[in-house]
Amino acid sequence: MNKLIIPVVLVIFALWILLQLTLGGNIFKNPLNYFILITVFFLFIQQAKEK
Repeated sequence: MNKLIIPVVLVIFALWILLQLTLGGNIFKNPLNYFILITVFFLFIQQAKEK
């Protein structure tokens, strides 16, 4: 797996959170945020298994 995938996903997720905060949304009520966190978690696990 390419080493740039996880940092890029984290940057996009951080920008997504900032966009939600600026639009006045509640980041804890959005189920997409939890899906992205779970996906990042499994990407970390996959990268750790490859090393």
